[in-house]
Amino acid sequence: MAVKFLNSLDVSGNGGLGITLNNTELTSFKVDNVTSDPTVTGEGQMIYRTDTNALKFYNGTSWVTLGDASAAGTVTSVAFTHGGNAFSKTVTDPTGDAAIAVTMAGAATQYINGLGNLVNLSTLPQGDITAILAGDGLTGSNLSGPIPTIDVDYAGTDNVILAAGAGTIEGADIIMYSDNDTSAVATATIASILALAPQGDITGLTEGTYIGIDDPNGPVPTINHDSTTRSDSTSAASPAFGATFTAVDSVTTNTTGHLTALNLKTVTLPTAPTNTNTTYTLPVSAGGANSSVITLDASTGTDTTVTFNGTTNEIALTESVGANGSITIGLPDDVTIGDDLTVEGIITQSQTNETNTFASEVAVPTATASGNAPNLGQVQSLIAGVGIFQGGYNATTGLTTDLASNGSLDGASNIELDKGDYFVVTVAGGAFYSETLEVGDMIYANQDITASSTPAITVYTVVIQDENIAGAGATDGATQKGVSGFDSDHFTVSSNGWVQLKPQSNANAARVVLNSGLSYVTRVESGGLTTFTVSVSDASLFGAGAVGQNTKAEVTENSGGYETVYAGISRSGGTIVFEFKGSVANSAYATLLSYV
Repeated sequence: MAVKFLNSLDVSGNGGLGITLNNTELTSFKVDNVTSDPTVTGEGQMIYRTDTNALKFYNGTSWVTLGDASAAGTVTSVAFTHGGNAFSKTVTDPTGDAAIAVTMAGAATQYINGLGNLVNLSTLPQGDITAILAGDGLTGSNLSGPIPTIDVDYAGTDNVILAAGAGTIEGADIIMYSDNDTSAVATATIASILALAPQGDITGLTEGTYIGIDDPNGPVPTINHDSTTRSDSTSAASPAFGATFTAVDSVTTNTTGHLTALNLKTVTLPTAPTNTNTTYTLPVSAGGANSSVITLDASTGTDTTVTFNGTTNEIALTESVGANGSITIGLPDDVTIGDDLTVEGIITQSQTNETNTFASEVAVPTATASGNAPNLGQVQSLIAGVGIFQGGYNATTGLTTDLASNGSLDGASNIELDKGDYFVVTVAGGAFYSETLEVGDMIYANQDITASSTPAITVYTVVIQDENIAGAGATDGATQKGVSGFDSDHFTVSSNGWVQLKPQSNANAARVVLNSGLSYVTRVESGGLTTFTVSVSDASLFGAGAVGQNTKAEVTENSGGYETVYAGISRSGGTIVFEFKGSVANSAYATLLSYV
């Protein structure tokens, strides 16, 4: 059967451990319902916003709604491929903010075929023209192909189109134009057109240096500055010490910006300097037994060495040799200290089965804490007054029996005793202050007692070691005291002293139904929780002085199979509080209490 938790299950403690289901289904699961994002969060925490009906999780920085673009994963790579050569492709930042750039690779005289490749327009597949229609002013022959011919119709002598072939342009020649005012087609002679142009004395132009002229004889010549072709080149060199190289020192131009002269300068590099530096290394090498050597190794001149020596049973040296070596200084397994050793901290011996041997006394300070070792003076002071057995006492004669000089304990001739000295009665009698003592009773000195001081009975303590058989009684006073007495409500004692425990109920345990109808149970429903407060100090339970922190509690159903359930349990003073999620009615549950 399922374990029933009737309150929140908080597993945030105990080192942050979670709940492992081991591939078992989590049924009737409900995410934490809230109306605002929590301020105290942990990565991976989930909530359900009841105000927005959104399921959210915390990514370590902020709350993210499941299904948002911000909840998507991280792009790990972006690639772009193209089967043809018509494009050039580049991909930047493929694992972040990726960008794909596509650049056309062809020219104006090319097209892209179905494979995505560049193909020259001249290679377009050719086909046969099946028909051509001649429009106005045109006459055609062989119009169905394969090679049609189109001729221009001539209508009269005013046509601007001359017969095929070279001709001489004259002022009387006629051209056709579109009238700007009427948009009609009109004709005009070349002479009439020239008459409209500004007239001058220039009859021709001659090309000069870097000057080219289109139509030098007019009527409208065009003057161009010839293009200049320049071929630039670069070179590199790595001259050594004392070598030379040539550089442009100055450039001369004319007033029109044309280059007229260059000044070249030869540069000679200085000779190489003389290297007078000395290089040192500092290698580590092994010395003799328990020693290491550091050498100041000079590239020129004399080397210098420093030797580190350990001492037997005091300092141990080890080394790793080489240019980047090291020297380790430590203590050997067995250390000998020839003189005083002062330790201001704590000395800890971790190895077992080791014996610490001292050749002389060890000065131990006065101990102030329970875990520290006392010195001899402290021990003597602490045991002063501790009881010391002095022997037997004859209660009939009133004398001690085992001392070198036996005497009485009372009267004017009493013997000297130290605090804590005690005697065991070996012979019964009433000689000790007229008190009846039996064999086995013990007499203790409460203080130091001076000889012949007539001490009062109050300076002694008598411990009765009764040998009678214990009897049963209803009260303490009615019980026959022997070695012990027993409560007849709980024990039976035979005539031979055989003591037996009667069947008992646990007075420190109770079953309490969680119902506010009981005088010691309070029910409160608030904030989505139901709490039952039980007063364990009530007389109906464990009585005055009982406290909640000493009370064990188990919650069970109050019907059916009486299954154990789990609610929130807290303790304060004389009460124990049971907290349930939701609304819980009276008598739905009970608690089993045990007062420890």
